[in-house]
Amino acid sequence: MAGLLFLLAIIAAGASLLFKNAAGQVFVGTDWAVAVCSTSHLFCQHPEYLAYGAGGLLVLAIGFKLGSLAH
Repeated sequence: MAGLLFLLAIIAAGASLLFKNAAGQVFVGTDWAVAVCSTSHLFCQHPEYLAYGAGGLLVLAIGFKLGSLAH
């Protein structure tokens, strides 16, 4: 379970970086950034939401790992 949560945390952090970079490039008119930001305006305007989720998933993964080591 901890491994799956850790993987999801990495994916969410990567998506956050993608939306952060796309938000910076959309004003230039880069095609990929326009396509990414058109899929989710919320995450393009606030990529930190995904970063918060990634942090929460990481905390859960560490908690599950510590819990499994205690038993």
